[in-house]
This record gives sequence, structure tokens and C-alpha cells, in this order.
Amino acid sequence: MVAGYLNQVSAACGDTLELHLSGYVSSASVTAYRMGWYGGTGGRVVWSTSHVPVTASPVKNSGAPTYTVEASWPVAERIPVTAAWTPGYYLIVIRAKPHDDGDAIPLIIRDDSNGNGPAGSGSSPLLLQASVLTYQAYNNYGRYSLYYGPKDLSSKRTDRSRVASFDRPYNGDGYRAPFLYDIPLAEEAEKLGLDVDYTTDIDVDERPSQVAAHKALLIGGHSEYWTRRMYDAAVYARDKGTNIGFFGANEIYWHARLEPSPSGADRRMVVYRYANEDPLAKSDPSQATVLWNSPQLQRPENSIVGPAYGELGADGGAFRILQPDSWIFAGTGVAKDQYLKNSLAGEYDTVKSVGGTPPDIDVIAAAPIVFSGQSTMATMSYYTDPSGAGVFAGGMTYWDCQMAQMCGDRPVDPGTAHVLAAVTDNVLRAYAQGPAGKRYPSMYRPAPSAQALISTAPSLSDVGVGPPKTSTSE
Repeated sequence: MVAGYLNQVSAACGDTLELHLSGYVSSASVTAYRMGWYGGTGGRVVWSTSHVPVTASPVKNSGAPTYTVEASWPVAERIPVTAAWTPGYYLIVIRAKPHDDGDAIPLIIRDDSNGNGPAGSGSSPLLLQASVLTYQAYNNYGRYSLYYGPKDLSSKRTDRSRVASFDRPYNGDGYRAPFLYDIPLAEEAEKLGLDVDYTTDIDVDERPSQVAAHKALLIGGHSEYWTRRMYDAAVYARDKGTNIGFFGANEIYWHARLEPSPSGADRRMVVYRYANEDPLAKSDPSQATVLWNSPQLQRPENSIVGPAYGELGADGGAFRILQPDSWIFAGTGVAKDQYLKNSLAGEYDTVKSVGGTPPDIDVIAAAPIVFSGQSTMATMSYYTDPSGAGVFAGGMTYWDCQMAQMCGDRPVDPGTAHVLAAVTDNVLRAYAQGPAGKRYPSMYRPAPSAQALISTAPSLSDVGVGPPKTSTSE
């Protein structure tokens, strides 16, 4: 009935947001919710207004070669961000009728006066980075995403956007991403009473120094698209002692560039996927929007995350506890070779014996998988940098939604949810204290072979089964 977008992905106290709406109703209500624990309710109302005028407006598609879908709708409402807007993760919900579920727009409220400042400025210990680039990559509003267009839904991806615009509403998988991957992590951190600052991919690209000002960088379930400045900021911060927690998988996979739109700076996301399509790749290969492990970039994700990307589409399967003595499992009650039932979900990562993999990586759990007839595994891991920073990788994109038991139609095992939440709590509490490696240094403990994991699984349901390769990540 009504959809909308904001003129920016984040804001700070004193800013004014511009809300753009379109629909076939005359007016709509708008409510701003701050998401968090709040005793289990998940959020609270911070601001609302009713009877915001709505007009029906089109979107435009640039056509070949970029197929960029972009709106230039009029401003329906200007929203002042006051001191009442506590920094955090917000949803701006638009309703055509009072009891509609509404259309939700994610928004991060930053703390620029204290958090996210230079090192030593009193920043919160934890920094949660909302993966807005990944949201936008999967956004198919206007029938185009960075994956598909209406004329080609195959894996060939000839008909797709090469440049995606933030000047349009979210739809499809791009709309669902915050609920699956980031909001549950924000709720869990605030449930523990930990002090968290919030930022986005675009903010880190614009101000990379903010990452090293914190004791830990938190990444949710699916942070697939990173700019060069984001990558450099994470490496610099880790090498200075900032912990990193990847509570997901398929992280730091594609290189993206940011460009302006007519509405402002950094409103377009460029991902050609192939160097021969990218107009900047020939003159400056480091700008090529290709895989991070490509010959042009040679910066594989495993050099930061620990594991590398595995696949998408493994049905069922369970993580097996390999190292119950790890501090990460403290207080969870897990035992060696215990399986976390039905825990493998979404896309997965795996520790590989390839260049860039940290030498002291500790594989604390692994899920056996038969994918396209080949034996493989997903891994849960931890390593420490010489700086003392600890880096945790959960190994599956559905970590956060399983922890919160909010994975849509997918059933979640309560026992698995309990363990994932307890592990998350252990990591967050340790990370908030400073470089985790100084208290919990890692040691090289590899997983058994994939064949051994599969052959010793107590039940076929504990082994994930994957189809022929049709990954949406490649």
C-alpha cells in the first residue's frame, strides 16, 4: 500500500531525516522504534506522527549497462533527531492503516559526540556494524537486485543491476536481512547490559578510524559486501588489538565501491562482479568490484575472518562440538562430540588450508556436509592476532536468528538456540574487556577430516546435504 526510503542510512543527534513515500493512499502514519532487549519486548517507540501525505510516484531504471533502479520521490516528512533518540538500531515503520504490519526502514542512530570517536575518547567498548551494503545487494525493489533482473533468474546473472541505489525502498531478501542477521545481535548485546555503539558499512567507509576506537567490532550474520576502506579499517583495528566477532558467514566476499546519486554522497553501491565489465578495473585493478580473493585484489576473506566461504544450500545438518574446553563454551554445558541439532542453516564458511588462513586457528566445532557428492564441513573457529585481538567466526549465516529463535518459517531447536546465545554472551563479555587473546590465546587445533566427521555422525540428520553448485554469493 505504501513504501518509503530515507535520505541516509544513519544519523546523529541534531540531524534531520528526510522521509520519501509513495503509495496509493492519501496519508500514512510513521513510527520510529528503537530495537533492543527491553525486557524481551524487542523495542520501544521513540517518535511517531500520523497523517503524513502520500502520493503515487514512479521509480526509474537507467537501463544498460548498470540497470540502476532509483527513485526521486518528494519529501513526505522531515524527522528531527533529538536527544530522545538514544543511539542504536532503529526501524522507521510506515503504516497505511493503524494495525498494518507496515513497511520498515532500517536506520542507525550514531553517537558522534562520544562513541565512534578517536581512540581514547571514551567510546563504548563494542561497535556493531550494520551490514547495509549486503541489505542493498539483495534488495530487488523495482525488480532488480545485484543478483537478478526480471529477464534472467538463472545463475548466469546477465540481467541484473551493476549499480544499486539507496534511493529506493527495501524489498525481498534485502528487506528481511536486518531481522535475520543484525537486530538479534543488537538485542543480545543490550540484554547483557553491555555498552554498544552503532555504525554502518557506509559510515565505516566514510570514517574508517572509528573501528580502532573500540575494543571490539561486531558483525552480524551476513556481511558479504565490503569496500576497500572497510577492509583496511578492520585489518588496522585488529592489528592494534581490536577484537572482531563474525556472528555469521559469507563475510567480506565481494568488493564494493560507493558513488554519489543526485540526492547525495555514497548513495549508490557499485558491484560489477567481473573485471572486464568494470570501467575502473583496467586503469586501477585495486578498484575492481570482484571477489576479494580475486587476482586483482588478492585479499582473501580468510585472512581476516579465519575461515573462507563454503557454499549455500546445505539442507539440515548439525555442528559437532570439538573443543568443549574452549573458553567460548564456558558455562554452556556442552560435551565433546555433542551435536547442536539442526544448527546448520543458510550459507556456511569453512577453515581451509590455503594462504592467508591464520596459523593458530582453533576449530572449536564443525558440521559435516555432503555437497554435490563431495565431503566438506562448516566450521566454528577462533584465532588470536599478535596484537592480542581475538577473532571469532560462527560459520553460518543463520547464527543470529537461531539464537533469537526468529528464523521465519525455519524451525529452530531450543537447545541449539540456548547454546548459541550462551556462546555469543561469552564472546561479547570477553571482547568488552579488551584484547581477548591476552587472556585467551588460541592454539592450532584443526578439525577432523570431512570424511571422518561424516562417517562418525550418529544420524544422517546430523550431516548436511547440499545440491549442485548454484550459490547466490558467486
